[in-house]
Amino acid sequence: MEEIEDIIASAEEDAGDFPDDDEDSASLTWTIVDGNTAIKQTDRAAFLYRETILPLPVQEFFGVLNLDPGHKKRLVLLYGTRRFDTYIEKTVHTSPVTRMIWKADFAAMLNQQYPLWLDFFKKTRAEAVDAPTIQFTRRRDPDHFDLELEGACSQETAGDFEVPYSPGDTVDNDTLRTAFRCGPQGAIRRSHGINSLVLVSDHTSSSNEDKWIGKVFHFTGPGSGNERGLSSPLNKTLAGSPESGIRLFLFEVFEDAKYVFIGEAELADSPYRSRQADGGKNPHDVYVFPLKLKGGGRPPVTRKDLSKEITGSAQKKGKPLPLPELEFQARYAVKTGGRREVVSEVFEPDRIVSEYARRRANGTCQLCNQNAPFVTADGEPYLEIHHIIPLIDGGEDVIGNVVALCPNCHRKMHLLNLPPDVALLKRRTEGKN
Repeated sequence: MEEIEDIIASAEEDAGDFPDDDEDSASLTWTIVDGNTAIKQTDRAAFLYRETILPLPVQEFFGVLNLDPGHKKRLVLLYGTRRFDTYIEKTVHTSPVTRMIWKADFAAMLNQQYPLWLDFFKKTRAEAVDAPTIQFTRRRDPDHFDLELEGACSQETAGDFEVPYSPGDTVDNDTLRTAFRCGPQGAIRRSHGINSLVLVSDHTSSSNEDKWIGKVFHFTGPGSGNERGLSSPLNKTLAGSPESGIRLFLFEVFEDAKYVFIGEAELADSPYRSRQADGGKNPHDVYVFPLKLKGGGRPPVTRKDLSKEITGSAQKKGKPLPLPELEFQARYAVKTGGRREVVSEVFEPDRIVSEYARRRANGTCQLCNQNAPFVTADGEPYLEIHHIIPLIDGGEDVIGNVVALCPNCHRKMHLLNLPPDVALLKRRTEGKN
Protein backbone atom coordinates (compact mmCIF):
# COMPACT_ATOMS: atom_id res chain seq x y z
CA MET A 1 0.00 0.00 0.00
CA GLU A 2 3.05 2.26 0.25
CA GLU A 3 2.82 3.34 -3.40
CA ILE A 4 -0.93 4.06 -3.27
CA GLU A 5 -0.59 6.15 -0.10
CA ASP A 6 2.28 8.04 -1.69
CA ILE A 7 0.16 8.90 -4.72
CA ILE A 8 -2.84 9.95 -2.63
CA ALA A 9 -0.62 12.26 -0.60
CA SER A 10 0.75 13.78 -3.80
CA ALA A 11 -2.74 14.31 -5.19
CA GLU A 12 -3.86 16.03 -1.98
CA GLU A 13 -0.98 18.46 -2.33
CA ASP A 14 -2.45 19.48 -5.69
CA ALA A 15 -5.81 20.52 -4.25
CA GLY A 16 -7.57 17.24 -4.72
CA ASP A 17 -7.35 17.42 -8.51
CA PHE A 18 -7.23 14.00 -10.21
CA PRO A 19 -6.14 13.04 -13.71
CA ASP A 20 -8.95 12.70 -16.20
CA ASP A 21 -7.03 11.20 -19.14
CA ASP A 22 -8.50 8.23 -20.98
CA GLU A 23 -6.83 5.66 -23.22
CA ASP A 24 -7.69 7.48 -26.44
CA SER A 25 -6.13 10.76 -25.37
CA ALA A 26 -3.15 8.95 -23.84
CA SER A 27 -2.42 7.27 -27.18
CA LEU A 28 -1.58 10.68 -28.63
CA THR A 29 1.30 11.10 -26.19
CA TRP A 30 3.03 7.77 -26.92
CA THR A 31 5.21 6.62 -29.82
CA ILE A 32 6.63 3.11 -30.36
CA VAL A 33 9.97 3.12 -32.19
CA ASP A 34 11.39 -0.01 -33.87
CA GLY A 35 9.65 -2.26 -31.35
CA ASN A 36 12.48 -1.67 -28.84
CA THR A 37 11.79 1.87 -27.69
CA ALA A 38 8.69 3.65 -26.43
CA ILE A 39 8.55 7.44 -26.07
CA LYS A 40 6.15 9.21 -23.74
CA GLN A 41 5.47 12.91 -24.16
CA THR A 42 5.00 14.22 -20.64
CA ASP A 43 1.71 15.80 -19.66
CA ARG A 44 -0.15 17.01 -16.61
CA ALA A 45 -0.69 13.53 -15.16
CA ALA A 46 3.01 12.68 -15.50
CA PHE A 47 4.09 15.71 -13.46
CA LEU A 48 1.30 16.05 -10.92
CA TYR A 49 0.18 12.46 -10.32
CA ARG A 50 3.30 10.42 -11.18
CA GLU A 51 1.39 8.24 -13.59
CA THR A 52 0.51 7.73 -17.22
CA ILE A 53 -2.20 5.65 -18.88
CA LEU A 54 -0.97 2.99 -21.32
CA PRO A 55 -2.89 2.48 -24.60
CA LEU A 56 -2.97 -1.01 -26.09
CA PRO A 57 0.20 -0.80 -28.25
CA VAL A 58 2.15 0.43 -25.22
CA GLN A 59 0.68 -2.31 -23.03
CA GLU A 60 1.99 -4.79 -25.59
CA PHE A 61 5.41 -3.10 -25.55
CA PHE A 62 5.67 -3.49 -21.76
CA GLY A 63 4.19 -7.02 -21.82
CA VAL A 64 1.04 -6.28 -19.79
CA LEU A 65 -1.75 -6.92 -22.32
CA ASN A 66 -3.08 -9.79 -20.21
CA LEU A 67 -2.73 -8.12 -16.82
CA ASP A 68 -5.77 -8.87 -14.63
CA PRO A 69 -7.63 -6.06 -12.81
CA GLY A 70 -6.04 -5.35 -9.45
CA HIS A 71 -2.69 -6.91 -10.45
CA LYS A 72 0.68 -5.21 -10.90
CA LYS A 73 3.90 -5.72 -12.82
CA ARG A 74 7.12 -4.22 -11.51
CA LEU A 75 9.69 -2.55 -13.76
CA VAL A 76 13.22 -1.23 -13.25
CA LEU A 77 14.10 2.09 -14.89
CA LEU A 78 17.78 3.03 -15.30
CA TYR A 79 18.86 6.62 -15.89
CA GLY A 80 22.64 7.00 -15.98
CA THR A 81 23.88 5.46 -12.74
CA ARG A 82 20.52 5.81 -10.99
CA ARG A 83 17.87 3.12 -10.59
CA PHE A 84 14.15 3.78 -10.18
CA ASP A 85 11.58 1.12 -9.34
CA THR A 86 8.12 1.55 -10.81
CA TYR A 87 5.13 -0.61 -11.63
CA ILE A 88 2.22 -1.03 -14.00
CA GLU A 89 -1.24 -1.84 -12.66
CA LYS A 90 -4.67 -2.52 -14.06
CA THR A 91 -7.40 -0.76 -12.07
CA VAL A 92 -10.51 -2.44 -10.69
CA HIS A 93 -12.92 0.19 -11.99
CA THR A 94 -16.01 -0.72 -14.02
CA SER A 95 -14.01 0.28 -17.10
CA PRO A 96 -10.48 -0.62 -15.96
CA VAL A 97 -7.45 1.21 -17.32
CA THR A 98 -3.81 0.16 -17.36
CA ARG A 99 -1.39 2.75 -16.02
CA MET A 100 2.26 3.14 -15.08
CA ILE A 101 2.93 4.67 -11.67
CA TRP A 102 6.33 5.78 -10.42
CA LYS A 103 7.57 6.56 -6.94
CA ALA A 104 8.52 9.84 -5.34
CA ASP A 105 12.25 9.53 -6.19
CA PHE A 106 11.61 9.45 -9.94
CA ALA A 107 9.00 12.22 -9.66
CA ALA A 108 11.51 14.39 -7.77
CA MET A 109 14.15 13.83 -10.46
CA LEU A 110 11.64 14.71 -13.20
CA ASN A 111 10.56 17.86 -11.36
CA GLN A 112 14.17 18.93 -10.81
CA GLN A 113 14.95 18.53 -14.50
CA TYR A 114 11.88 20.48 -15.61
CA PRO A 115 10.79 22.93 -12.87
CA LEU A 116 9.17 25.27 -15.39
CA TRP A 117 7.02 22.47 -16.79
CA LEU A 118 5.97 21.42 -13.29
CA ASP A 119 4.86 25.01 -12.65
CA PHE A 120 3.11 25.15 -16.05
CA PHE A 121 1.00 22.04 -15.41
CA LYS A 122 0.13 23.19 -11.88
CA LYS A 123 -1.37 26.38 -13.30
CA THR A 124 -3.19 25.15 -16.40
CA ARG A 125 -4.95 22.21 -18.02
CA ALA A 126 -3.77 23.26 -21.47
CA GLU A 127 -2.04 20.72 -23.70
CA ALA A 128 1.60 21.30 -24.60
CA VAL A 129 2.84 19.76 -27.83
CA ASP A 130 6.44 20.69 -27.01
CA ALA A 131 6.52 19.15 -23.52
CA PRO A 132 9.61 17.06 -22.73
CA THR A 133 9.63 13.32 -23.39
CA ILE A 134 10.65 10.17 -21.55
CA GLN A 135 12.24 7.46 -23.70
CA PHE A 136 12.07 3.83 -22.52
CA THR A 137 14.49 1.41 -24.24
CA ARG A 138 14.54 -2.33 -23.51
CA ARG A 139 17.62 -3.88 -21.93
CA ARG A 140 18.62 -7.53 -22.06
CA ASP A 141 17.42 -8.08 -18.51
CA PRO A 142 13.64 -8.73 -18.47
CA ASP A 143 11.54 -5.73 -17.37
CA HIS A 144 14.58 -3.43 -17.25
CA PHE A 145 14.58 -0.23 -19.32
CA ASP A 146 17.10 2.53 -20.04
CA LEU A 147 15.69 6.04 -19.77
CA GLU A 148 16.46 9.18 -21.73
CA LEU A 149 14.88 12.56 -20.99
CA GLU A 150 14.41 14.87 -23.96
CA GLY A 151 15.53 18.33 -23.00
CA ALA A 152 17.56 17.44 -19.91
CA CYS A 153 20.50 19.68 -19.16
CA SER A 154 23.65 18.54 -20.93
CA GLN A 155 26.64 17.51 -18.85
CA GLU A 156 28.91 19.17 -21.41
CA THR A 157 28.34 21.19 -24.54
CA ALA A 158 28.29 19.42 -27.89
CA GLY A 159 31.36 21.35 -29.02
CA ASP A 160 33.45 20.02 -26.11
CA PHE A 161 32.97 16.38 -27.09
CA GLU A 162 35.89 14.79 -28.92
CA VAL A 163 34.92 11.87 -31.16
CA PRO A 164 36.89 8.83 -29.98
CA TYR A 165 36.91 7.09 -33.39
CA SER A 166 38.13 7.70 -36.91
CA PRO A 167 35.92 7.07 -39.96
CA GLY A 168 36.06 3.38 -40.82
CA ASP A 169 36.65 2.19 -37.23
CA THR A 170 34.46 -0.72 -36.11
CA VAL A 171 33.14 -1.05 -32.55
CA ASP A 172 30.61 -3.21 -30.72
CA ASN A 173 27.33 -1.93 -29.35
CA ASP A 174 28.43 -1.68 -25.72
CA THR A 175 31.51 0.34 -26.69
CA LEU A 176 29.40 2.67 -28.85
CA ARG A 177 26.87 3.16 -26.07
CA THR A 178 29.55 3.98 -23.49
CA ALA A 179 31.47 6.36 -25.74
CA PHE A 180 28.45 8.37 -26.87
CA ARG A 181 26.40 8.00 -23.63
CA CYS A 182 23.33 6.87 -25.57
CA GLY A 183 20.81 4.05 -25.40
CA PRO A 184 21.70 0.56 -26.67
CA GLN A 185 18.99 0.21 -29.32
CA GLY A 186 17.19 2.04 -32.10
CA ALA A 187 18.06 3.74 -35.37
CA ILE A 188 18.18 7.15 -33.66
CA ARG A 189 19.74 7.25 -30.18
CA ARG A 190 19.57 10.44 -28.18
CA SER A 191 22.52 11.42 -26.03
CA HIS A 192 21.76 14.32 -23.71
CA GLY A 193 25.18 14.03 -22.07
CA ILE A 194 26.91 15.27 -25.25
CA ASN A 195 23.87 16.87 -26.91
CA SER A 196 23.93 14.59 -29.94
CA LEU A 197 22.10 11.96 -31.96
CA VAL A 198 23.72 8.66 -32.88
CA LEU A 199 22.25 7.44 -36.18
CA VAL A 200 22.52 3.71 -36.84
CA SER A 201 21.71 2.22 -40.24
CA ASP A 202 21.63 -1.54 -39.72
CA HIS A 203 21.71 -3.26 -43.11
CA THR A 204 21.61 -6.72 -41.52
CA SER A 205 18.16 -6.55 -39.96
CA SER A 206 16.28 -3.37 -40.84
CA SER A 207 13.72 -3.36 -43.64
CA ASN A 208 14.57 0.28 -44.39
CA GLU A 209 16.24 1.03 -47.73
CA ASP A 210 18.99 3.34 -46.47
CA LYS A 211 21.62 4.02 -49.14
CA TRP A 212 24.27 6.38 -50.44
CA ILE A 213 23.53 8.32 -53.61
CA GLY A 214 26.76 10.11 -54.43
CA LYS A 215 27.85 11.92 -51.28
CA VAL A 216 24.35 11.96 -49.75
CA PHE A 217 23.14 9.21 -47.43
CA HIS A 218 19.35 8.75 -47.42
CA PHE A 219 18.56 7.70 -43.84
CA THR A 220 15.10 6.44 -42.90
CA GLY A 221 13.67 7.80 -39.65
CA PRO A 222 11.72 5.60 -37.23
CA GLY A 223 7.91 5.39 -37.40
CA SER A 224 5.83 6.18 -40.46
CA GLY A 225 4.03 9.09 -42.08
CA ASN A 226 0.75 7.72 -40.75
CA GLU A 227 2.18 7.41 -37.22
CA ARG A 228 3.15 10.98 -36.31
CA GLY A 229 5.94 11.20 -38.91
CA LEU A 230 7.98 14.35 -38.38
CA SER A 231 6.09 15.15 -35.19
CA SER A 232 7.51 12.07 -33.42
CA PRO A 233 10.17 13.17 -30.92
CA LEU A 234 13.24 11.56 -32.51
CA ASN A 235 12.35 12.54 -36.07
CA LYS A 236 11.53 16.05 -34.88
CA THR A 237 14.88 16.35 -33.10
CA LEU A 238 16.77 15.15 -36.17
CA ALA A 239 14.86 17.50 -38.49
CA GLY A 240 15.60 20.43 -36.17
CA SER A 241 19.29 19.66 -35.71
CA PRO A 242 20.56 22.56 -37.90
CA GLU A 243 18.77 25.07 -35.66
CA SER A 244 19.42 23.35 -32.33
CA GLY A 245 23.11 22.61 -32.87
CA ILE A 246 22.71 18.93 -31.99
CA ARG A 247 25.59 16.93 -33.48
CA LEU A 248 24.92 13.87 -35.63
CA PHE A 249 27.16 10.79 -35.64
CA LEU A 250 26.53 8.17 -38.33
CA PHE A 251 27.19 4.43 -38.07
CA GLU A 252 26.43 1.64 -40.55
CA VAL A 253 26.14 -2.07 -39.70
CA PHE A 254 27.13 -4.56 -42.41
CA GLU A 255 27.73 -7.52 -40.10
CA ASP A 256 25.88 -8.49 -36.94
CA ALA A 257 27.08 -6.53 -33.89
CA LYS A 258 29.78 -4.63 -35.85
CA TYR A 259 29.15 -0.87 -35.97
CA VAL A 260 31.24 0.99 -38.56
CA PHE A 261 31.76 4.68 -37.74
CA ILE A 262 31.12 6.67 -40.92
CA GLY A 263 31.68 10.14 -39.53
CA GLU A 264 29.99 13.23 -38.20
CA ALA A 265 27.08 14.21 -40.44
CA GLU A 266 24.63 17.02 -41.03
CA LEU A 267 21.37 17.41 -42.93
CA ALA A 268 21.98 17.94 -46.64
CA ASP A 269 18.38 18.88 -47.39
CA SER A 270 14.90 18.81 -45.90
CA PRO A 271 13.47 15.38 -45.02
CA TYR A 272 11.00 13.95 -47.52
CA ARG A 273 8.32 11.28 -47.50
CA SER A 274 9.00 7.97 -49.24
CA ARG A 275 7.22 4.65 -49.67
CA GLN A 276 8.90 1.54 -48.27
CA ALA A 277 7.96 -1.91 -47.04
CA ASP A 278 7.90 -2.50 -43.29
CA GLY A 279 9.10 -5.64 -41.52
CA GLY A 280 5.95 -7.44 -42.64
CA LYS A 281 6.57 -6.41 -46.28
CA ASN A 282 3.59 -4.05 -46.19
CA PRO A 283 4.12 -0.68 -47.95
CA HIS A 284 3.95 2.33 -45.65
CA ASP A 285 5.02 5.97 -45.64
CA VAL A 286 8.31 6.89 -43.99
CA TYR A 287 10.37 10.04 -43.70
CA VAL A 288 13.85 9.99 -45.19
CA PHE A 289 16.60 12.36 -44.04
CA PRO A 290 19.28 13.28 -46.62
CA LEU A 291 22.60 13.43 -44.78
CA LYS A 292 26.09 14.48 -45.83
CA LEU A 293 29.36 14.13 -44.01
CA LYS A 294 30.77 17.31 -42.54
CA GLY A 295 33.49 18.63 -44.79
CA GLY A 296 31.84 17.17 -47.89
CA GLY A 297 33.74 13.87 -47.81
CA ARG A 298 32.72 10.45 -49.08
CA PRO A 299 31.93 7.48 -46.81
CA PRO A 300 35.05 5.56 -45.70
CA VAL A 301 33.48 2.18 -46.54
CA THR A 302 30.75 1.01 -48.87
CA ARG A 303 28.82 -2.18 -49.47
CA LYS A 304 31.15 -2.90 -52.39
CA ASP A 305 34.20 -2.61 -50.15
CA LEU A 306 32.72 -5.10 -47.70
CA SER A 307 31.08 -7.42 -50.23
CA LYS A 308 33.36 -10.32 -49.34
CA GLU A 309 32.65 -9.93 -45.65
CA ILE A 310 28.93 -9.26 -45.61
CA THR A 311 26.93 -12.20 -44.37
CA GLY A 312 23.98 -13.56 -46.29
CA SER A 313 21.58 -11.84 -43.91
CA ALA A 314 22.97 -8.46 -44.93
CA GLN A 315 22.62 -8.96 -48.66
CA LYS A 316 19.33 -7.70 -50.01
CA LYS A 317 18.12 -8.81 -53.39
CA GLY A 318 15.85 -6.47 -55.26
CA LYS A 319 12.27 -7.67 -55.68
CA PRO A 320 9.59 -6.14 -57.89
CA LEU A 321 7.66 -3.51 -55.99
CA PRO A 322 3.86 -3.71 -55.87
CA LEU A 323 2.44 -1.45 -58.60
CA PRO A 324 0.85 1.04 -56.14
CA GLU A 325 4.20 1.48 -54.36
CA LEU A 326 6.01 1.83 -57.66
CA GLU A 327 3.54 4.53 -58.70
CA PHE A 328 4.06 6.35 -55.38
CA GLN A 329 7.83 6.49 -55.86
CA ALA A 330 7.53 7.41 -59.55
CA ARG A 331 5.13 10.22 -58.75
CA TYR A 332 6.66 11.66 -55.57
CA ALA A 333 10.36 10.76 -55.43
CA VAL A 334 12.52 13.82 -54.88
CA LYS A 335 14.66 15.19 -57.71
CA THR A 336 18.08 16.75 -57.20
CA GLY A 337 20.17 18.20 -60.01
CA GLY A 338 17.93 16.65 -62.64
CA ARG A 339 18.25 13.15 -61.17
CA ARG A 340 15.44 11.36 -59.44
CA GLU A 341 16.61 10.35 -55.98
CA VAL A 342 14.83 7.12 -55.01
CA VAL A 343 15.57 5.22 -51.83
CA SER A 344 15.21 1.79 -53.41
CA GLU A 345 17.50 -0.94 -54.70
CA VAL A 346 15.03 -2.35 -57.19
CA PHE A 347 16.31 -0.32 -60.15
CA GLU A 348 18.44 2.70 -60.98
CA PRO A 349 16.95 6.03 -59.81
CA ASP A 350 16.46 7.44 -63.31
CA ARG A 351 14.57 4.34 -64.48
CA ILE A 352 11.69 4.45 -62.04
CA VAL A 353 9.19 6.20 -64.34
CA SER A 354 10.09 3.91 -67.26
CA GLU A 355 9.71 0.88 -65.01
CA TYR A 356 6.30 2.08 -63.89
CA ALA A 357 5.17 2.69 -67.50
CA ARG A 358 6.12 -0.86 -68.52
CA ARG A 359 4.43 -2.38 -65.49
CA ARG A 360 1.31 -0.30 -66.09
CA ALA A 361 1.14 -1.47 -69.74
CA ASN A 362 1.25 -5.11 -68.58
CA GLY A 363 2.68 -6.41 -71.85
CA THR A 364 0.25 -4.54 -74.14
CA CYS A 365 1.15 -1.66 -76.45
CA GLN A 366 -0.66 1.42 -75.20
CA LEU A 367 -1.35 2.65 -78.74
CA CYS A 368 -2.43 -0.38 -80.82
CA ASN A 369 -3.55 -2.54 -77.88
CA GLN A 370 -1.61 -5.53 -79.28
CA ASN A 371 0.58 -7.83 -77.21
CA ALA A 372 4.32 -7.15 -77.15
CA PRO A 373 5.96 -8.70 -80.26
CA PHE A 374 8.26 -11.00 -78.23
CA VAL A 375 9.50 -11.83 -74.75
CA THR A 376 13.06 -10.96 -73.69
CA ALA A 377 15.60 -13.39 -72.27
CA ASP A 378 14.51 -12.22 -68.81
CA GLY A 379 10.95 -13.31 -69.57
CA GLU A 380 9.63 -9.75 -69.86
CA PRO A 381 7.34 -8.58 -72.72
CA TYR A 382 9.37 -6.27 -74.99
CA LEU A 383 7.96 -2.74 -75.12
CA GLU A 384 9.76 0.55 -75.71
CA ILE A 385 9.42 3.71 -73.65
CA HIS A 386 8.06 6.83 -75.35
CA HIS A 387 7.63 10.38 -74.06
CA ILE A 388 4.35 11.80 -75.41
CA ILE A 389 5.84 15.30 -75.37
CA PRO A 390 9.51 14.72 -76.23
CA LEU A 391 12.08 15.77 -73.65
CA ILE A 392 13.78 17.92 -76.29
CA ASP A 393 10.51 19.87 -76.64
CA GLY A 394 10.18 20.47 -72.91
CA GLY A 395 8.36 17.27 -71.97
CA GLU A 396 8.96 15.90 -68.47
CA ASP A 397 10.01 12.46 -67.26
CA VAL A 398 6.81 11.98 -65.26
CA ILE A 399 4.20 9.22 -65.30
CA GLY A 400 1.65 11.40 -67.12
CA ASN A 401 4.04 11.81 -70.08
CA VAL A 402 5.52 8.30 -70.43
CA VAL A 403 3.98 5.27 -72.16
CA ALA A 404 5.13 1.80 -73.29
CA LEU A 405 4.75 1.01 -77.00
CA CYS A 406 5.56 -1.83 -79.37
CA PRO A 407 8.47 -1.03 -81.77
CA ASN A 408 6.13 -0.33 -84.73
CA CYS A 409 3.98 2.17 -82.81
CA HIS A 410 7.04 3.76 -81.28
CA ARG A 411 8.50 4.39 -84.75
CA LYS A 412 5.11 5.64 -85.98
CA MET A 413 4.93 8.22 -83.19
CA HIS A 414 8.42 9.52 -83.99
CA LEU A 415 7.75 9.76 -87.71
CA LEU A 416 4.13 10.97 -87.78
CA ASN A 417 3.13 12.00 -84.25
CA LEU A 418 -0.52 12.21 -85.31
CA PRO A 419 -2.71 14.38 -83.03
CA PRO A 420 -5.38 11.61 -82.53
CA ASP A 421 -2.61 9.21 -81.39
CA VAL A 422 -1.17 11.82 -79.02
CA ALA A 423 -4.63 12.42 -77.52
CA LEU A 424 -5.22 8.66 -77.14
CA LEU A 425 -1.92 8.15 -75.29
CA LYS A 426 -2.63 11.06 -72.95
CA ARG A 427 -6.02 9.55 -72.07
CA ARG A 428 -4.40 6.19 -71.36
CA THR A 429 -1.88 7.70 -68.95
CA GLU A 430 -4.94 9.00 -67.07
CA GLY A 431 -6.46 5.51 -66.96
CA LYS A 432 -8.98 6.21 -69.71
CA ASN A 433 -9.55 4.09 -72.85
